[in-house]
Amino acid sequence: MSFNRLQIRYQTARSLPAPYSYFYTLSLTPVSNNGVEIDLAITYPDRDDIDDDELIAEGYTRDDDFSWSGRLPKAWLESVTNLVAKTRLQPVEEDNLGEDDDFWGMTLDAKGTTTYGKPTNADDWQYLVQELIQAAYESIGRERPFELTYLNLNRQQGDQEIRLTGSFAERVVKIQSVQNRREHTQTLPWTTLQQIMSKVYEHDFDTEDAQIKRPRQDGQWLNLGGEEWYNINSLRSLTKLFQEL
Repeated sequence: MSFNRLQIRYQTARSLPAPYSYFYTLSLTPVSNNGVEIDLAITYPDRDDIDDDELIAEGYTRDDDFSWSGRLPKAWLESVTNLVAKTRLQPVEEDNLGEDDDFWGMTLDAKGTTTYGKPTNADDWQYLVQELIQAAYESIGRERPFELTYLNLNRQQGDQEIRLTGSFAERVVKIQSVQNRREHTQTLPWTTLQQIMSKVYEHDFDTEDAQIKRPRQDGQWLNLGGEEWYNINSLRSLTKLFQEL
């Protein structure tokens, strides 16, 4: 179902303390069939009484508030439109929200009618919005696209290297594979990145066990965009995943 405009107001539950609590307002407007205009503002409240050291230890800063207006490409318009088609709104009863309930308020302008409520598929919207926030960060250079490199080094059978790049801004997944000096490039569905990231981050990689320099010895290795190379020989499900790409 197409839409003319969509706005989401979201706030984490009252029971979630700073620095984890936040709220955002997000507006999306289609631009013909070429993309979608985004207006996003995120605020992290109640951090004044938290020490800088504590914020840094939790992976935050004192100034994480963020706003961005811009355009994302057609792939984003298609994803939002597909989710709108699956969305039904139910009444928002703010007075009945408990301490552990997030607030959702969605205003949807579609087919000449404006409706307001909480989406019944809020989890799906939450996931899409998190990807959209990552796309915004990437668009202004605050974050890089997701990158990983898989090495399968075998002196007898030959080496294999797979370089994956997932751009949230473009909503595109590209893979370059090199084996026996032959290079092959392909584009994969966006859902592939979701599956790969889910399987990769099932594992708790310890930087103390990592190798800093690019490996030369036989084995299967994984780099997640930093300096660290992790030996994943024992992670059979993960090595199988990369070998089947």
